[in-house]
Amino acid sequence: MALTKDFKDTIQARAQRDPVFRNALLQEGIEYLLSGDVDTGKAVLHDCA
Repeated sequence: MALTKDFKDTIQARAQRDPVFRNALLQEGIEYLLSGDVDTGKAVLHDCA
């Protein structure tokens, strides 16, 4: 299922204003990368930027 642009914009806006949420996204992305799910990890980390 593809994410809509509005959803991605919402996630990125919250990550910019909420440091706790941003840290949780960062941690989740790193956990995906370490478990070998590189595509998902990169997608989650992209939302942090």
